[in-house]
Amino acid sequence: MNTVISIVSIFGCVLSLDAQVATTLKHLPNGEEVSIRNNSGMSLVAFAVTVSQAPRIANSSNPGVVVYSDPLIDPESKPLLAGEERVVVASGDRLTIAPGGRPRGLVLQEPITAAGILADGTTTGQEALLVRLMLRRSNMLLAVETTLETLSDAGRRNVSRDLLIEQFKKMADSARRWYLPAEQQIGAQLYQSMAGKLMNLPEEPAGSPFPPTRFVAQETAILSRQRVTLLESQPSFADQDRMEFGPHIAGRL
Repeated sequence: MNTVISIVSIFGCVLSLDAQVATTLKHLPNGEEVSIRNNSGMSLVAFAVTVSQAPRIANSSNPGVVVYSDPLIDPESKPLLAGEERVVVASGDRLTIAPGGRPRGLVLQEPITAAGILADGTTTGQEALLVRLMLRRSNMLLAVETTLETLSDAGRRNVSRDLLIEQFKKMADSARRWYLPAEQQIGAQLYQSMAGKLMNLPEEPAGSPFPPTRFVAQETAILSRQRVTLLESQPSFADQDRMEFGPHIAGRL
């Protein structure tokens, strides 16, 4: 334990100690980990962190790791409370406790950037990363509205089971095209989930409408609530063009 503490104290450095959000890279005996700390006086509702990776091959490049935490899209994500610190990326043998980790053998390194949305709707961090965070929300809203429209239309027209399932699968495949950035692929998970729900519906008596009326009503209610939550979230989508982002998180290890 003393050895670990010694190594961390030598190699662990915090970026932007005066910033509302600070990131830390720690070099440990069995890998690296990056944590984010909320130094503001309120909860950090959503955040994004990017960290570089050392290339496997000399003179090659690596795209790095991007980690998002946004309860509006990922229900399992939790806001980062005031004063709280959380590990977001880990490599080596250590447990990765947040999305975005990479397999053993990749080395995390500088630069690290972070950005977030505070509980009052104000923003902090690197502007480009904030744009990506909001783009992710925008594309999730698009996926929710598209799913709502597709499901409601199918309920009115009594589309066949196979046709509707295939339609959602194609929508998921389209959202996963390799040339789309990750932020624009976020809707794929919703389309794929809906296809799975439709596949798991029990067989109805011959001549019964599909999708079943009760299923359409239930899923429409869920999607409508999600749509309202996204539309009413802060910062407002309507204000994005005029948004004044908070101070950049900068610095070097």
